[in-house]
Amino acid sequence: MTNSKIVYWWLLILFMANVWLCCYCCLNEEKTALLQLKANINYSKRDDYLSSWEANETSDCCRWEGIVCSNSTRRVVELSVIAKQISQEEQLGNFTTRDDMLRNWLFNASLFIPFKNLKALNIPGHSLAGWVKNEGFEKLRPLRKLERLDLSGNQFNRSIFQSLSQLSSIKSLNLSSNNFAPHSEMWFTDNKIGSGSERLSGLDKLEILDLSYNHLEDKKFLSALELNTSRPTLKKLDIRYNSFQSFIPNEELGALRNIEYLLLDGITLDENFLRSSGVMSSLKVLSVAQCNLNGTLPLQGLCDLKYLEELSLSRNSFTGKLPACLRNLTFLRVIDLTQNQFTGNIALSPLSSLLSLEYLLIANNKFEVPISFESFANHSKLKFVIANYNSVIVQTTSKIWIPKFQLEALSLFNSSQMPNFLHSQHHLRLIRLSKCNIGGDFPNWLLENNPKLGEVYLDGNAFTGSLQLPFLPNLKAFDISNNKIRGQLPPNIGSIFPNLVISTMSSNMLEGLLPSSFADMQSLECLDLSYNKLKGELPTRLARKGSKLYLLRLSNNMLKGEIFPASANINNFNYLYLDGNNFSGPIPQTLSTAPLRTLDLSYNSLSGNIPSWLGNISSLTSLALSKNHLNGHIPPDFCRLEGLEVLDISENNLVGVIPSCFSSFRDLKHVYLSKNKLQGEFNMFSNSYLRVLDLGDNNFSGSIPKWLGSYGIITLLLKGNNLQGTIPTELCLASDLRIMDLSHNNLSGPIPRCFGNIMQQEDVIEAYPYSSSFGSSVFETFGGDTAIEVEFSIMSSSTLMFLDNYVWVGAEFMTKHNTYSYEGSIVDYMSGIDLSCNQLSGHIPKELSNLTQIRALNLSHNHITGTILSAFSKLLNIESLDLSYNNLTGNIPTQLLDLTTLAVFSVAHNNLTGTTPQPIAQFGTFNESSYEGNPFLCGPPLPISCTEPKEIPKSPLEPECCEDDTGFLDIELFYISFLVAFANVVLATVVVLWVNPYWRNVWFYYVEYYMYSCYYFFASKM
Repeated sequence: MTNSKIVYWWLLILFMANVWLCCYCCLNEEKTALLQLKANINYSKRDDYLSSWEANETSDCCRWEGIVCSNSTRRVVELSVIAKQISQEEQLGNFTTRDDMLRNWLFNASLFIPFKNLKALNIPGHSLAGWVKNEGFEKLRPLRKLERLDLSGNQFNRSIFQSLSQLSSIKSLNLSSNNFAPHSEMWFTDNKIGSGSERLSGLDKLEILDLSYNHLEDKKFLSALELNTSRPTLKKLDIRYNSFQSFIPNEELGALRNIEYLLLDGITLDENFLRSSGVMSSLKVLSVAQCNLNGTLPLQGLCDLKYLEELSLSRNSFTGKLPACLRNLTFLRVIDLTQNQFTGNIALSPLSSLLSLEYLLIANNKFEVPISFESFANHSKLKFVIANYNSVIVQTTSKIWIPKFQLEALSLFNSSQMPNFLHSQHHLRLIRLSKCNIGGDFPNWLLENNPKLGEVYLDGNAFTGSLQLPFLPNLKAFDISNNKIRGQLPPNIGSIFPNLVISTMSSNMLEGLLPSSFADMQSLECLDLSYNKLKGELPTRLARKGSKLYLLRLSNNMLKGEIFPASANINNFNYLYLDGNNFSGPIPQTLSTAPLRTLDLSYNSLSGNIPSWLGNISSLTSLALSKNHLNGHIPPDFCRLEGLEVLDISENNLVGVIPSCFSSFRDLKHVYLSKNKLQGEFNMFSNSYLRVLDLGDNNFSGSIPKWLGSYGIITLLLKGNNLQGTIPTELCLASDLRIMDLSHNNLSGPIPRCFGNIMQQEDVIEAYPYSSSFGSSVFETFGGDTAIEVEFSIMSSSTLMFLDNYVWVGAEFMTKHNTYSYEGSIVDYMSGIDLSCNQLSGHIPKELSNLTQIRALNLSHNHITGTILSAFSKLLNIESLDLSYNNLTGNIPTQLLDLTTLAVFSVAHNNLTGTTPQPIAQFGTFNESSYEGNPFLCGPPLPISCTEPKEIPKSPLEPECCEDDTGFLDIELFYISFLVAFANVVLATVVVLWVNPYWRNVWFYYVEYYMYSCYYFFASKM
């Protein structure tokens, strides 16, 4: 009996469980409808899309991706079909964009009718541009419970308003990022319907409307949509970043009396908008970022919004101090004042009285920020303080105090002192004290006290000591670059920061071996340990299978050995920087499998030929192999690198000619082939849009190509070759040209006068725009509890500032008697011309005095004649002027004393006369070597006094000099003297042989002997 009861109860339990499971699953009719929906919108090339939507009987659709069911009825109440992101690999495949994949998908209302209890429908990012005929949104009227509709990121135009106006149950409507241009067209099955009636008159319950990121142009759009008068229910309006042709009238927005959330970023507002904003007395959130507002904040209007909780005035041009009436905003939680010109001490401002503040965002202003923050001691709710780029007031006392707040984020620049209150902070998720030059030992205590840290930026300080790193499981970003930290990295750093994504510890004094435990960081994507003293070999584990590491920078260390053995797996590497080490041997073929975009192996001891398989890495955009021991030819396989932008193979032992296929490189902008043994001509670059061309110190011959002036070339370095001919005037068409070095060639002819037209652009040219973005953000987006977009330059960024394209792009140019390397943005401010050591002749063109931006001009070691231009005094930025070893005459113009920036000046070894310039200002720093070799030049610093009269030679340019001067040697007199001397020698020989018979016999004996010797020699040869 007992056993039968047990069996009975087990059967009952199983029966009830089965009934419960059957009842708890979604309805079959809705499951079938979902599968039909999937079939209608399925990506043809994405098998994984909506993979959880399976047709088998055991699959519960309530557990499917994007589906939310009611707990009681198990009916679908929320349906989200979010477009999949397309990977880079897929974009390089058979299709290019998500739009191409979904262009044939049109909205079909009948697919959604089965979901009777649907409350929320989300179809964002699908590029929908219309609907099936007679299946528009008005057909969704039977869905009486539908309250939220998200159609953002599609391609609808204004015609959708009429279709949506019949959905009277809608409370929240998101139409952001669509195509509301006035002349856009809506596609239906076989029809085009232009914009017609544009009303939302039927949405009587509408509370939230998002029209941001569209192309709305009508400044009275609220009236046109009947939103400003007939929508008392409207609580939130988002119209950020539209294209209104003029500012929106105040009365248009002022009619929204019941509005609580108003987001107007990126549109032009009436300059008096803030003054009249007080009529919207219910406002809780107001965002007017980047609205071209300026002046001081008004005393009325804004301060009357007593219920305001969030305020953004960022990226405008406001000035002055904050008005005291802001103290009235006692509910204010968020204030964003970034990127304005506000002034004043924040400790004395109304900000110190707003005890409800949680977010204080004041970066990029002219505020005075006391490092102590004692005036905010009672702000118990304060969580986020972003105060970069202001004037920091350092505290004179070092007392430690305990505030009531616990910050989650602190970002501060240029403080030069560690805030003392940080000793009491334990909830930090982000700390940024960059470029502060704070000294002392590295603050290991800061990391120990805040176990929730997700981002640490302590770069640009003067921290010393060693790293004693605590376990931080949430840390994703770690930047301690540009400090003076010593010692070794912890061998177990991989377990200390297990979830690290991006790290840079560059420009320190770290030493020892590179820990292989970096490979234990499963999420590590970017690692920068450059400019340290690390030694040993590369750990093979860094290139393990399944690694996410795609950027590795170990530049300028003391690493040695081979670069990744054959067993390494680097299939995920995109950016590899191993320059400035002691790696040896050939370039390993292991790299051939990596999808590299940047490869920098320069400044090593690599040998052998440049491998031809490099031409198979089609993704390469930057390749640097300079300053190695590579030899052989440039592989013709490079012709396949069609996306190449930077090529640096300078300072090797390469021979031969440049492959002619280089002319097909449309993207090639920076070419460095200097200091090799290359030869031939270089017309192969004639189709490139070059910015930098460095072919110096090779064996190139021929003339300078005329096409060089046809492109936007900025730096042209052709020194140390065998170039001949004249300088083509077509170079003057290169209006962006800033550095030109044609020295040490065999160029002849005059200096083109049109050179005075180049280098006239004062605006900074972006010559080296190589910064890279590396995918989506891996960091937390703080401010999730705010309605406005709280902008943190770090936290919500898609990458970090230190992750640039580190391939060296710049120029080596000789100035001030030394060769300097100009790189990065510095090149934008450098300009110079070097034509020295050629065969140039003629006068110095007066047009060169128009080069007011030039900093270096070298015309030395030529055959230039004439005088020194007094107009050179207009070269107010020049730092080096070398005119030595020419045939210049006349005086040194006294006007050159106006050149106050001149650091190097030489007119040595010419035919100058008169006195040297007065030894004042810059000219007081020049010694005798600047003037020597001019025998008729006198005055200090030369040892020749100007008090003794000297015969001054006439200028070789004067006509009488040209007529009387026959040169150093009289040719006619030379011929006469030669003939007389020859006749005397012959006559003396005859007389001697006639007088002395012994000498005569000896003479004829030797003549006869050599005659027969020559005869028998030639006879034996024949």
